[in-house]
Amino acid sequence: MAGLPGACIRRQCTIDQNGNGRYDKGGCRHKSTGKAGEALRNKKELLFVVQQHQAMYLHWDFRLEMDGLLVSWALPDGPSINPKEKRLAFRVEDHDFRYKDFEGIIPGNDYASGKVLIWDRGSYEPQNAGTVCNLHEKWLSTGRLELTLHGTKLKGAWIIYRTAAKLYGEDTWCLCKKADTFSGTVEIVTAAPRSVVSGKTIGEITAADGVFDLNNYR
Repeated sequence: MAGLPGACIRRQCTIDQNGNGRYDKGGCRHKSTGKAGEALRNKKELLFVVQQHQAMYLHWDFRLEMDGLLVSWALPDGPSINPKEKRLAFRVEDHDFRYKDFEGIIPGNDYASGKVLIWDRGSYEPQNAGTVCNLHEKWLSTGRLELTLHGTKLKGAWIIYRTAAKLYGEDTWCLCKKADTFSGTVEIVTAAPRSVVSGKTIGEITAADGVFDLNNYR
C-alpha cells in the first residue's frame, strides 16, 4: 500500500456567508448558507469526482458533493470494483465545489504540489439520507455512508465507513464496492488510467491543461 504522510491529513474547515469553504485550525462545522444554501434547496442531483493526484505520494481523491462543498477522502490505492477489496481512505479537507473541474498542475514544493487528473466523475445518490441538505450533520456524521454512483468508471452500490483504527492520530475510513452487476475483479485504476475529460494519463498532464491558483477559489 502506498503511504500518505500525516501532513497530508487535514479535516478542519468553516463555511463563509456565501457557502464557500475555508480552512483553519479550529473544529469543523458545516453549514451551507447564502447562495449555496439556496441552490441546494432546488438541487435534484449530487455530484462526485475522483481525481488522481501525483503529489508527494500518488493517491486518488474521492469527493462527494455535500452542502455546497466537496467532502473528500484520499485513497492511497484508489477505488476498487472488487467487493472483496476494502480500500483505506483518509478524510482530508472539504474542497470548494468548483475544484471538481480542475485538471492540471498544482505548482510549488509542498506535499500537495504535482499533477491532478479527473479520473472519474458523475452523479451519486445518498441512501437513507432524506433531503440533500445538511448531509454533514445527517449523513456524514453517522460514519457509514451507503451510496449509488453513476460515473463513467464507478457505478452501482458503494459504501464508505469510518473504522475503529487510527493512523497518524486520525480516523481511518474504508471504501468498498457492494456486489452487483457493476462489480468485478479487474483492477480498475490500472485497467482504466485515463482522464474522463482529456483522455490523458497522469504522466501526460502538463501546465497547458491548467495551473492551480488559490485566488480562483476565494
